[in-house]
Amino acid sequence: MESNYGILPDERSYRKCIIACNQAEHERQRKIRRSEQANEAYDVDRDTNDDSYLQWWECSLSLLRRMKEEGLSPDPQIYSSAISACEAAGEWQRALGVLRSMPNDGDGNIGSVCLPNLFCFNAAIAACEKGDAWVEALELYERMKNRGDTIRPNFITVNSILIALDKAGQPELAQDVYNHAIRDGILSPWKFRMDTNGKKRRVMDLHQFSGSMATIAVRSVMESMLSSKSCHDPKNDLILIVGKGLGSEGNVPVLRPKIQQQLQGEFCVNSEIQDSNAGRLRIVSSELQSFVERRRWR
Repeated sequence: MESNYGILPDERSYRKCIIACNQAEHERQRKIRRSEQANEAYDVDRDTNDDSYLQWWECSLSLLRRMKEEGLSPDPQIYSSAISACEAAGEWQRALGVLRSMPNDGDGNIGSVCLPNLFCFNAAIAACEKGDAWVEALELYERMKNRGDTIRPNFITVNSILIALDKAGQPELAQDVYNHAIRDGILSPWKFRMDTNGKKRRVMDLHQFSGSMATIAVRSVMESMLSSKSCHDPKNDLILIVGKGLGSEGNVPVLRPKIQQQLQGEFCVNSEIQDSNAGRLRIVSSELQSFVERRRWR
């Protein structure tokens, strides 16, 4: 791909272009979501008015392929950007194809600079989640845990897996992944926060969780009260930090109504919004003890 000036692109040139394609694809998807939320039609081809033009995710794959054809060696950042572009476009099979095309993937050659990094795996798992390919997402998650090198699942990894399993109606698997993430220290929802009296109170902080992760966390603590290894004493009020919706589209609370609906529909437990903080839900001890008594009678 020699230019009119006789200059060949190098790894740095390709890297910047593929990263730019990834960013452009994500921005394109954000515009589509904003248009959908505003009930407006978004013309995805209005910039070109020609269906023959490649989409940004296709451009990233085309550049990656051309880079290899020219004998250049893509690094993990280039691969992860191409995978992420496919993830943004909902092309989960293409994302997996890029991951599997990486040299030495899965052969145990830890010294290879082309081994998939955390960003490659997270982007591929997120792509599978968006494509409802929960089996493939879970396989990647297990591969990450069993690699034996420095790559380990993080908060983003677990969040994508839990969303995929929640959408697929796999509550047992989702609960197992959540419990392992707690034991491995990836998730730590229990915090100590100051109450209105200036005293420290143990609370469950969910405001950084996705809706799926938050409901799984609430189910975990509620069901634990029925066992001998309860993570919360039902004789004490349970405080859930669900946020005020300041980081959501239109500053509308998302977690609060979702968790309230779950508590009422799944456990027949009422909750109340704290007067001093609209971002907190309070479940009084009498509700928790009543729940435990009802379930133990079954």
